[in-house]
Amino acid sequence: MPCIACMLEQSLNSGYFAMHEELPFRIIFVVLYVMGFFMRGYVTSGLKKNCQRILPKAGNMRNSSRFRIVFQRSMFFLWIFIVVSYAWYPSWMNVLKLPFPLWLRYGGAGAGFMAFVLLIATMKSLGRYWSPLPQLMEGHELITSGPYRFVRHPMYAAMMVLFVSFALVTANVLVTISSLLAILLTLKWCNKEERMLMDHFGDEYREYMKHSGRFFPRP
Repeated sequence: MPCIACMLEQSLNSGYFAMHEELPFRIIFVVLYVMGFFMRGYVTSGLKKNCQRILPKAGNMRNSSRFRIVFQRSMFFLWIFIVVSYAWYPSWMNVLKLPFPLWLRYGGAGAGFMAFVLLIATMKSLGRYWSPLPQLMEGHELITSGPYRFVRHPMYAAMMVLFVSFALVTANVLVTISSLLAILLTLKWCNKEERMLMDHFGDEYREYMKHSGRFFPRP
């Protein structure tokens, strides 16, 4: 019995110290997620106030993207569960911990905050043309200024950096798997958006592709 009591005490102590060792990263992760959540909500509410009209062709694409909307909502609740679980950090979280060095985790935090700088610059360049779904507004123009001067999809690039940041900061198996899934789906949706832009802008967009990289600037 004393041995069992000692083992239980040791387990509780290890969980306690692990929880407090994770505290800086728990704070960073929650801050990054909340920043992204409120940034998206702020911009989306601005679009609704302006009552932006969508081109008919883009509207058809939106109807065909119902699966994406349902999936996004499912992912939203999954991420809420992940954020709350990691912030609370119950003892079972220790089982999911990955052996990332501290420098890599803090580097991931820095990359996450830099991703927000790129997101803000991208949203500023897009202005009223920004949308949470791949769609075209009435009178939509091809944006080639700001971050778009160097890359065609800075928004998707910033999102993928942010997901990588989540994985590195938390050093958690569940977060890493969810982030990798989100990156794969981001790449898939990026392909659809690029086809939509090529169909709409034609040669103008093809010429733009020659002078810009997809996610990274051309050398």
